[in-house]
Amino acid sequence: MVATPRARGRRRANPDFAHPQNRPAATRGTFRAPNGRLGTMSGSMRLHRLALVSGRVRAVGVFTGELFDSDGSSVGVGSRRTVAPADVVRSAAGISVTVGPLDVDLLGLAVSVEEFTLELGTTLPVVRDDPDRLVDRAI
Repeated sequence: MVATPRARGRRRANPDFAHPQNRPAATRGTFRAPNGRLGTMSGSMRLHRLALVSGRVRAVGVFTGELFDSDGSSVGVGSRRTVAPADVVRSAAGISVTVGPLDVDLLGLAVSVEEFTLELGTTLPVVRDDPDRLVDRAI
């Protein structure tokens, strides 16, 4: 049996793939609280990448939110990796991504998250090895 050595150490990051989009964007939402009333969610989404799924742009990232009961008491904090519908708009000010509205499962509760916008600046990073992994600079 021939053993092939594996490279050790940390993998180097792709220099073309900076993470300006990893800034969290504030999100708000509502859910049916355990007491039967309407609860609220206050949190954020950290965008990891934009993906093409069935020909449509999707935002891939992590939602983190604190859930509050209708009386204001904290139900808990949860986070969930999710894929959400997104629209990418390019303007003179830069690129913005509008995400949502969508439903996210946090702590076993279906949270309806309102539409929100992420400002990405002037360029999107490119991942050259996988064309479906990130939308390129030619948006």
